[in-house]
Amino acid sequence: MNYLPAYRLKIYRDFKAIEAVDFHGIVRYYERFEQDIHQLDFEEYFDCLASYTQALYEIGDYRKHLVMCDFLLETIIIQNVESWGGEDLYTKTLLAKATSQYYEQEYKSAERILKELVKIAPENTVLAQKLWEKCLLRQKPNWLMRIRALGVGILLFTALFIAVEIFVVAPFFSEYHARVQLAHNVLLVLGLLILFAGELRHVWICHHTVKCFVQRTRQKKSA
Repeated sequence: MNYLPAYRLKIYRDFKAIEAVDFHGIVRYYERFEQDIHQLDFEEYFDCLASYTQALYEIGDYRKHLVMCDFLLETIIIQNVESWGGEDLYTKTLLAKATSQYYEQEYKSAERILKELVKIAPENTVLAQKLWEKCLLRQKPNWLMRIRALGVGILLFTALFIAVEIFVVAPFFSEYHARVQLAHNVLLVLGLLILFAGELRHVWICHHTVKCFVQRTRQKKSA
């Protein structure tokens, strides 16, 4: 259905009258008048589409946001929209999509997008690099789980050791109490050190992975 210009103007005017930070209002209006908004001229329609997509992200509706990100990115490519509102909407939308995937625990998918963002502009992707590190940190490799299991196992054994010390060694073998107490302290420290070392190594590997990728990409860009 084709609407009269005056009606289309009213649809867009009412949309723009919504406060920019009233994200729930933007979402409600767009979804209520979506069919009418599709009848607007491209620039007006695209403005509504971009605002709606951003509003979904701001209110935390990440599933819907991911769907709209794909549609918005497709529209940007087909219509060759190089910038919008003075910013690169393509890379902004990619970063927002990766962030939504992060919150939805789709870490591998987010990684792929973040790698592409780094390739596009390795000198200007601080947010993408930080988010990529967070994605890597959220994924626990097998070696880390084994180290955690070892550390927790030692701590559990230490708890059992302390119980034996309290109920057996202290009342019946007091001459060995000091040695047993030293042993359980050593076990406790060892267990905690193993856990700490595993987590620290995981953090370093995640940071190093991203850092090396960025450096290689910058070298390729400058070559």
